[in-house]
Amino acid sequence: MDQDKRGRRSIGRADESATVDMVHIEHALLDVGGVHTSYYTAGDPSSTPVLLLHDGAWGADAMLSWRDVLIDLAADHRVVAPDLPGFGQTDKVVMFGASPFEHRLRHLAGFLKLLQLGGPPHVVGTSFGGTLALRAAAVSAFPMASATSVAGTGGPWRVEFAKQLLADLEPGREYISRVVEVLTNRTSGLDEHIDRRYENSLAPGHYAAMVSLRLKHPAAAPAVIEDRYPNSLADAAVPVSVITTAQDQLVEPDWPKHVRPVAPNVVFHQMDGPHSPNITHPQELAAILRDIMRNQG
Repeated sequence: MDQDKRGRRSIGRADESATVDMVHIEHALLDVGGVHTSYYTAGDPSSTPVLLLHDGAWGADAMLSWRDVLIDLAADHRVVAPDLPGFGQTDKVVMFGASPFEHRLRHLAGFLKLLQLGGPPHVVGTSFGGTLALRAAAVSAFPMASATSVAGTGGPWRVEFAKQLLADLEPGREYISRVVEVLTNRTSGLDEHIDRRYENSLAPGHYAAMVSLRLKHPAAAPAVIEDRYPNSLADAAVPVSVITTAQDQLVEPDWPKHVRPVAPNVVFHQMDGPHSPNITHPQELAAILRDIMRNQG
């Protein structure tokens, strides 16, 4: 890989085990308020920008969530996919005393301001990244053209066994394999994905960033955080869409019923597939995202 003095490098398809020629993914690092932030870009810089936000399971990063979708969308969009704080090659930082969304949205706002994409991006997130997209739209956290969540609910309505599995954080590749199976409903053919997620889980600071927010003072009263969600989605100033999946094992299958009455502006779409179709059905998902973004102007 070629790397210049700014820490920027060009990643060809071969380096990312891709099979289609002529798409190059560039990796760079950006200092966002003291947080060294890793991100990937592809596509014509003059094209409509898209910001992709990855899932929040142990070992996640931007490329594991979005590589094939990024490559597909880069044909006609400028696509940016950061590693969120605590994940991938971004600094392993957390913020205590705030909601799990607030400091991440501030970080994304600073990231986009420094990146200067030339226009507000369409924001697309998967799972926890989808939750961030919805939360960003609800509070106008930064300029965006639209917000789309892929299987992210905004926080609530996850099924109990999935919450337990994703909270256990057991050491070892076997546990990571179980996490991937819940995300994708299979492990066959995903050995490379599992291996890379397992390697990420061993990165210094990543485990601490994942578990630290659970630490509570034994004598402290439970914190009460006011949260208007999902009612706050009605305040969104941009189009908001949600893609649900028919074979999702992580969330309640009828969770949109909680959103529709209070935020009728949110448009729901459904596709076949598991919780993370960005991993298992990238071309199909990319086609749906194109339609959504086209209809949203």
